Amino acid sequence: MKKFRIAVWILVFWVAVGFLALTLPKDNTDQNGQTPAITPVAGFNQGAHFTLTDHNGNSFHSDLNIADGEYALLFFGFTHCPAICPTELQKMAIIMDTLPPEASAKLTPLFITIDPERDTVDMMKTYVPQFHEGIIGLTGDTKSVHKVLNDWKVFFSKVNDPAYTEYTMDHSTYSYLIDDTMSIKGIYRLQNTADQMAAHIEKILN
Repeated sequence: MKKFRIAVWILVFWVAVGFLALTLPKDNTDQNGQTPAITPVAGFNQGAHFTLTDHNGNSFHSDLNIADGEYALLFFGFTHCPAICPTELQKMAIIMDTLPPEASAKLTPLFITIDPERDTVDMMKTYVPQFHEGIIGLTGDTKSVHKVLNDWKVFFSKVNDPAYTEYTMDHSTYSYLIDDTMSIKGIYRLQNTADQMAAHIEKILN
C-alpha cells in the first residue's frame, strides 16, 4: 500500500509539471538563447484604444496620435518609482537613439501613469523629458487612467509602508510594442536589455 501511495504521488507530481509546462508563457528565444520578447500571457494580444492627457496638457487619442502603419512602445509606471520605472524609461531612450531614423520615426514611446493622484500634468512635464525628448508621458483623472489600466490588464496597487512618508505603488513591469490597431506585437520583461528590445522592434517595424 505504501508503494502504491508513493507511485500515486509521483504520478501527480509529473502531471502537475506537465500542466505548468503547457500553461506558463513561453519565451521566444533567439539563436543566442536571448529572450527579446515573450508570448502574450493568457491569450492577451489585443489592447484597447485610449484617450488621456500628455505631459504638455494636450489630449492624446491613441486612434489619432498613432497613425496607420505606426507603432507605440508602452510602459505603465509612476514618477515616484525609485528604480524600475527610471530604468525602463532609460531603456526607451536608448531604443529611440539606437533605432535607425526610419524606424524611430514610426515609433512613439509612451509612459502611462498608474498613479494619477500624484502624476499631474505638471509632474509628468518635469519628469518625463529628463529621459528623452521623444517620450510622451500620459495622465488623466483617476477614472480615465484606471479604465486604461484595466483594459490593458495592468496590475497596480497602492502600498502604504510605515517606513516611508509617502505611499508607493506595486505594478506589473512589462513593456508592450503595439501597432495602430492596439494589437500587441511584443511584450518585454525587465531582463530584456535595450539592445535586445531595439533589435526585435526594428524587425517588426521593417
